[in-house]
Amino acid sequence: MRCYLDYNASAPLLKEVKDYVLSVMEIEGNPSSIHKSGREAKKIIEESREKVATLINAEKTNIIFTSGATEANNIIINSFDNVIASEIEHDSILNGKNVIKVKVTSDGYVDLTDLNNIIKKVKDKSKYVISVMLANNETGIIQPVDKISKIAKDNDMLFHTDAVQAIGRVSTDFNKIGCDFLTMSSHKIGGLKGAGALVVKNKNKLRSCLIGGSQEYSLRPGTEALTAIAGFGMAASRINLTDMKNVEKVRNFFEKELLNENKDILLIGNKSKRLPNTFMFCIPGITSNNILIALDIEGFEASAGSACSSGKIEPSRILKAMGFSKNILNSSIRVSLGPYNNYEQAKSFSEAIKNIKKRFLKKKHDIFR
Repeated sequence: MRCYLDYNASAPLLKEVKDYVLSVMEIEGNPSSIHKSGREAKKIIEESREKVATLINAEKTNIIFTSGATEANNIIINSFDNVIASEIEHDSILNGKNVIKVKVTSDGYVDLTDLNNIIKKVKDKSKYVISVMLANNETGIIQPVDKISKIAKDNDMLFHTDAVQAIGRVSTDFNKIGCDFLTMSSHKIGGLKGAGALVVKNKNKLRSCLIGGSQEYSLRPGTEALTAIAGFGMAASRINLTDMKNVEKVRNFFEKELLNENKDILLIGNKSKRLPNTFMFCIPGITSNNILIALDIEGFEASAGSACSSGKIEPSRILKAMGFSKNILNSSIRVSLGPYNNYEQAKSFSEAIKNIKKRFLKKKHDIFR
């Protein structure tokens, strides 16, 4: 039986979501039509908006549905002339125009001193937005967004946080964070791929990336993806953070077993505040690509980091920003867990890693004899 350890890339579709979406597929109407089936479709969109808003303690009118987190982030970066973002943001932020990068510390946190120094040099603050993710998708390290929010407010600047990895894993309260914009994704919480949301305090600050109709408050024109949005709402309504307490125990057991069987393995960020489901480790001397292929053969599905680069495996720029050496960057593996993972899988995983190490390191030894 295969073991899925890549929840940060995409969480398995919840059964409740699948059942609900199948029923929604019977509705033929366009949500913008005024006839009965159109009104039924519109009702489902609005019910989903309410469920997503409730999940993060926002108002229903704060929710702008998009095709996913990347599009939500694109609305942000295209609405401002300049973006101040950490070095460890998602590509959908960092690949934007006029991005000023903020350093991170060796512990994986945004360097607040560097952030303050960058802000001091800003002349027209109305043309800038600060963007820092709530939790990193590779290391799972949770950023000090409360402090960043205060820095933004003290300097009359707007603040956006990409909360994609945090939603459903740690308490995420839009109002308590104090941000102006927040990004969400459906398939990270057990919903369908193809839906996301940008949570917005003031819509007047934003510009649409698309030309079209007035759907989603004119910020995301085009016919809404009814089934994907319906699934997003259902997934949001099924989240129970108490489940994460058990997931964290399993994660800790994974790490313990891994270190018990493999003393020379390095855990990344385990001294920092992290998501309860995520850990990253490396085996110096074996490339990430080789480890992942070997794990896949053994039945374990993990990753080397973000799943947004068409399957490419490159040295982790997150770990590079944290100051790790090249041999660490080239041998890192991310494991991200969910409620279906268990202690037995942790034992099997650590044993598999032990065998993979023996196999690859023996080959290296034989080559250089």
